[in-house]
Parts: sequence; structure tokens; C-alpha cells
Amino acid sequence: CSLCEAKVTDMRSHVGQHILRALSNMPESLKEQVGKVLPCGFCGRSGLPECAIRIKVFASGPPSLETKCICHFVFKYRFADKGSKNTPCRNVPVRCTLCHPVLPPEPGKSTRKVIPAFVDAVWRYNMVEHVLDQHEEYSVPGHREAGAPLPAQVWESMRLTDLEQIAARIPKERWQVGREVDKENVIASGSHTRKRPALEPATSLPLKRPRTAVQPLQISCTSIA
Repeated sequence: CSLCEAKVTDMRSHVGQHILRALSNMPESLKEQVGKVLPCGFCGRSGLPECAIRIKVFASGPPSLETKCICHFVFKYRFADKGSKNTPCRNVPVRCTLCHPVLPPEPGKSTRKVIPAFVDAVWRYNMVEHVLDQHEEYSVPGHREAGAPLPAQVWESMRLTDLEQIAARIPKERWQVGREVDKENVIASGSHTRKRPALEPATSLPLKRPRTAVQPLQISCTSIA
């Protein structure tokens, strides 16, 4: 590892823990500190042209990655994206669907044929910083309250699991995006408008009750006359 000089077999997972600790403001005694701006998920450095990474997403099968980072190595994307008890780190390159949205099907068709192409990727642990910097119109749970709620797909691309943060020895009070409570600030997939609360019409009930109570008295007075 270029940051701590440890000999590791899974550089992506190892460096990912360094990055999570840096994001959580947990200083480490390292030979070289984690890059401060969008650190590379393979080496942990920032600003190196060779660390730029691109992704090609296919309709089926794992995506292809393209980078010249000296620490790059081939890994099983789907396994890493899901994480496991033994390898909880889920820091993988993802496609930002705010930058590269999927077009809807053409009229009269159920699907749209998309020709896969390489686009700039963002490492999962960098997605919060990416959205804060590049998509100012959106709110980011735990970081920016103002703005439109994040689409569910974007939130999923930046979500962190409890397991990977525990594995990185991050105190719970410093956990990043990923807690269940943060879902309140996210647009559910397929939702369009907010429904009116079911009890909202009840505000008119107090106006009807006085009239109902007074009418029998008026009828009674008329009968006596």
C-alpha cells in the first residue's frame, strides 16, 4: 500500500478503509495521507491523470473499467459492489446517473436499445463529494439540506452499509450516508408527486358541527310560535 506500506492482496478493499477513515475525519499515522479531492480507489491519491477511471455499463453482465492507475488490478465487480462479511468494502467505480441518465424507451416500445460506451466513473466513496460539487440542485442527506431530493438510484450508488463502516472502525456518530433514517430525504423510485394526507379534509368538520347543533333549536322555536 502506497499510503501505509502494508503488503496486501486486495488493494481496493484495503485503500477503501483508509479513504473511509479520512472522510470521517479520523487521522491515521500514514507514510502518505489520503488525497483530499476524489481519491483514487486503487491508490488513494488525488489529481493524478493516470488515476482517471471510466466505466462501460452493459444491459447484462458486469461493467468494464478503464484506468491506468499503477495500483489497478482486476476484481470481481458484482461481488465487490455487494460486499460481504469477509470483504465489506464496497468502494467500486459507479456511473453517476445524474451525469449520464438512462433515456426512456421510444414511443410504442417497451425498451430502448443502448449502445454501451465508456463514460467517466466516480468511486462510490467519492459520490457524496461529487454530488455536492457537481449537482448543487440536489440535497445530500447529512451534508446539504437545501435542494431537490436525490433520486433513489443515485442514493443507492452512494449508500454505505453498517458493515463496511464498522469494519473501518468508524464511530457510529461519524458514519457517512447510509443510515436508514437518511431515506426520508430520497425520492422513491417511480414516484412523481406527493399524495395529500388522508386526514387533511378533516379541517372542515368543526364548521359543520355548529350548524347541525343550531338547526333543531330554530325548528323548535318555529313550532311553538
